[in-house]
Formats: sequence, C-alpha cells, structure tokens
Amino acid sequence: MLGRKATKRGIYHALRRLAESTKPGDSVLIYYAGHGDLDRTYNAGWWIPVDARGGDPVTYLDNVQVQNAMRAMKARHVLLISDSCYSGTLFGRAREMPKVITDKYYLNLYNEKSRWGMTSGNKTPVSDEGTRGHSVFAYQLLKELAKNEKPYLSTQEIYTRIAPIVGNNSEQTPLCRPIRNTGDQGGEFVFVASSGATVVEPSPKVSHTTLSVSANVTDARVLVDGRRVGETPLSDVEVSPGDHRIRVEKQGYEPYRKQIRIDRGRSMSLYVDLSEARPRKGRLYVETEPEDAKVKILNIGPAFSQGMELDPGRYNVEVSALGYKTKKRWIELSAGEDESISIRLEAVVAERSEPKFTNNLGMEFVYIQPGRFTMGSPSNESGRDNDERQHRVTLTKGFYMQTTEVTQGQWERVMGSNPSYFKNCGDDCPVEQVSWNDVQTFIRKLNQMEGTDKYRLPTEAEWEYAARAGSTTAFANGGITETGCGHDSNLDAMGWYCGNSGKKTHSVAQKSPNARGLYDMHGNVWEWCQDWSGDYPSGSVTDPSGPSSGSYRVFRGGSWDYHARYCRSAFRGRNTPGSRSSALGFRLARTP
Repeated sequence: MLGRKATKRGIYHALRRLAESTKPGDSVLIYYAGHGDLDRTYNAGWWIPVDARGGDPVTYLDNVQVQNAMRAMKARHVLLISDSCYSGTLFGRAREMPKVITDKYYLNLYNEKSRWGMTSGNKTPVSDEGTRGHSVFAYQLLKELAKNEKPYLSTQEIYTRIAPIVGNNSEQTPLCRPIRNTGDQGGEFVFVASSGATVVEPSPKVSHTTLSVSANVTDARVLVDGRRVGETPLSDVEVSPGDHRIRVEKQGYEPYRKQIRIDRGRSMSLYVDLSEARPRKGRLYVETEPEDAKVKILNIGPAFSQGMELDPGRYNVEVSALGYKTKKRWIELSAGEDESISIRLEAVVAERSEPKFTNNLGMEFVYIQPGRFTMGSPSNESGRDNDERQHRVTLTKGFYMQTTEVTQGQWERVMGSNPSYFKNCGDDCPVEQVSWNDVQTFIRKLNQMEGTDKYRLPTEAEWEYAARAGSTTAFANGGITETGCGHDSNLDAMGWYCGNSGKKTHSVAQKSPNARGLYDMHGNVWEWCQDWSGDYPSGSVTDPSGPSSGSYRVFRGGSWDYHARYCRSAFRGRNTPGSRSSALGFRLARTP
C-alpha cells in the first residue's frame, strides 16, 4: 500500500485482511515506512496515515490496532518492521541470543510461535535522510539482507548488525523485541536464503504409553484427569507421559483417588480395592462480598476452606471483614450434596460527628472510611491495559475526599488568577491547565489560609477506592459497553467524555454521584494523584503510596476529550509533574 492509498481506513483494512487470511504455517512480514507521533499523555504511539490531520489524534492509527491485528493472525510468525517516529512503544521484554548459534537454534526459533518487531526508533523522531533514496534505517536493513551469505538469518542477528551503524549515523536508537500482548511464545521470524535452504517442520514431542486398571468390582468407571476412559477391568489405554489424576468410582462404593506419574515409554497397571460406601460427605462453598472476607464455621474445630468436605448436619457460618458488619447464618448440609451460599456484608457507617464538612472556600468533603478492595481490573474488562493488574489493597486510615473537582472559582480565590483554557465555562467548572507542581503550590496556600496542614492530593489507591465506592465494575454504576466515543449508558449517567461533552468541560456536579456522594470521578477532567507512576505490586498491600521516586506523576478518571475506556475506575494515566493540559485538573483529599 503506497502513497495516497495509505489512508487510515486503507491501513486498517489491510491489517484486517491479513488477520483473516493468514494460515497457521505462514510467516508474515509487515513493513511500515512513514511518520509517527507520540501521545505524551499516555506514552503511546501512533502511525500517521496519509489522510491524517495534524494535531488530531482521532485521525491517526493507534498502535493498539497493530497489536490487535498481530494477535488475531493465525500465522506462526509475524514480524513488524516499523521505520517511523515513536515506534518503540509496542515492545515487551527483550530476549538474549545464545553465544553459539547452530542450525538447532534456528529450528527452535521456527518451531515456536513469534510476534516480533524491529523499529527504527524508540519514542524519538527518526531521520528520513539516508542513502540512495532510503532512510538511514532502511538502507542498512536492505544492505545487510543483500550481503548475507548464510542459509538462515534471525531477526535479532540482523538487528545486532545494523543497530550500531544506524545509531552512529543518526540521533535514533533502533529496537528489536517481541511485541506486547500479541501471543508471542518464544520463537522468532527466520529469514531463509533464496539459495534453497529449508526449515524443518516441528516433529511430535510426546510419545504415548499405556495404563491398565482392574478392581475388586466390575463395571466401575475409570477417569483420568476427570475424563472417563472406560470401566474395570480396563486394558492398555493410551495416556501421555507425566502426572495424572486417577479416579475409580461406582455407585454404593467409596471412590478411589490416586495421583500417579507415568514415565515415557513405560506402562502402568493398577489394582483398586473399592470399599462399601459410608454416608457421603458434602462440600461447602461460601461466596462473600467483599471477596476477601474471613469465613469461620463456629460449631466445628477445623478452619474453613472452599469446598471442604463435611458430614451431613447443621453448621453455623460466620463471615467478617474490616469495615463491615459481621454476619452469621445456619445452613443444613445433606449427605453427598454440595452446598453453595452467598453472603454480602454491609459496610459499617462511619461513626463520626462530621461525615461531611465544608471549608471556608465552599469546598465540600465527605469522609471515606477504612476498608479493603481489589485495585485494578479483571482480564476480561473491555478497554483494560496491562498495567492494571488486580491486587488486594487495605486502607487502614479513613480520609476526606472533595465531592467535586476543584473549580475555577476556588482556584482563583486561593491563587489570585485563573489559568484555565475554558474560562468562559464559569466559576463552577473544573480548573484545568494546572501542573502537579502548580497543585502543590495551591495546597500550601490553602493550608495557610485554613490554618492547617491536612489538605493534600489523594494517593492513587485512595482515589480508586473512593471512585469505586464498593463497586467491582468498570464504572461505579456498572460495566462498560462502549470503549470509544459512542454512547455508553452507564458512563453517560455519571460523567463527561468525548461521547457527550461537546468537546468542552462542564460545571461540576451535573451528573449523578457515586455511592459515596462523589461527582465527576468518571470524566470532565483528569485528576492528579500524589503518587509517582510505577508498576503495581504482585501481592496484597497495606496503605500503598507508590514508588519513592520517578519521572511521572499519576492522574486518574478520564476527561471530556477522551474515550470511554479511559474513564474506567481502573485506568491509569501519567505525565511529568510540570505538564499542563486543558483536560487535566484535580480534587483534594484531607487527613481527618
């Protein structure tokens, strides 16, 4: 696709055709030579098609579209070569090359699925000037392929040869790594010389062996790893080498269970002695909300575990959690039957004389009680990013949260001027065009005016806890049905975004609040948080405050000019502390 044909629509449909037409044995090479841009708000890259409008990201092609196409292709290997600005935002983690390269190395690369990229730059503009009408990068790539005399050549080998030369002759830094979120499984695109070299197809890796089972009763069912394979006596059933779960069962008898290991090329025979069945136990499952609530069975000694086996009878189940009212329930468990119950706890109302207060500037705050919640988004939530890994967070201290974003009028009363782009929106519209550093100055002056040191920005964990208001869905009032600028009924009810804002901010508190009485947590303007930006921890944490240092500060909540997916409770934005935008403001927290 060349010249005027390389429109956004044209590139999109070309990628989609590749996704639909490729076959499992194919190797696909995608080469993009053109211009790119960097969305500095989200640290994400764009391709700029021929029909793009300068400065209007809606007309660009998001790198996510390229990743989607590569992930959907059935081909074994896909290599993206991108000779453009800001192409480096696609990458995952690099893999090292072996010190000694043999034909077996190429075979292993070919046999495993791969999704790789080689780019001419890493979030920095690349040079269009080169030799013989090519860019610096393209000239060195073509030169290396032309002079190669080896029968095979891996993507990384090419990269290691051309990267130093490109770097020495331009201000750009090429990269070569797997592409994130596309299904790479450890392989690599291998170039095969036109001299006739061939790559050997993968051979079967698993040989089978046999299992025989006999028992003291006939016609007992035999299951291997939960799959029924026959009845006793069972002779020479093929199974793969490795660990297996064996179960033999017959009505009126206690089931037999055994974990076995069968080595490659070996056979195994089992004799099973089934005993007469006693009254069968039942299993108990307890689903709780919040999901990390503690479950006890008060009238027995053993600790509760999901699916634990219990004799028939009555059991007193207790469910408790920090910040919630404890509940108890008697349940009846029948012989041989499983019982599943669901217990939802009620949050404890904060025992404070002032659950709300308004300061001298008319800023209203609501008290947010301590508690636990799941931070981040589930893997099946539409529009999620891979930096939203779910983890449990405990907040041991309550705090106050401003019910609205700081308004232009409130900012001007403290600072004496109004920096907002949308000044004509009025004093009740959120202030914007304020950096994280500007906000710190505002907080210092406000604390001085109020005679306190308690005003601050919320931590990222406090912000999401307050925004969710006990919900586990994309928005505080339900799930997400639209990730772009089309209308999403849940988001329409709670926030201003590109689907309903008319390309401007709006007065605060015009949409419905969440269950904690907080307005505009989804949309209107992004809201600065206190934290430096960083990866989430892998396990449960208590009172997290983010990394101790960094280059970017976190902001949350989406805004009037962004897609619905960015307004989700779990979405994370970041920018340098000195950055300003007409879509970026804040709300305050206050220590009790």
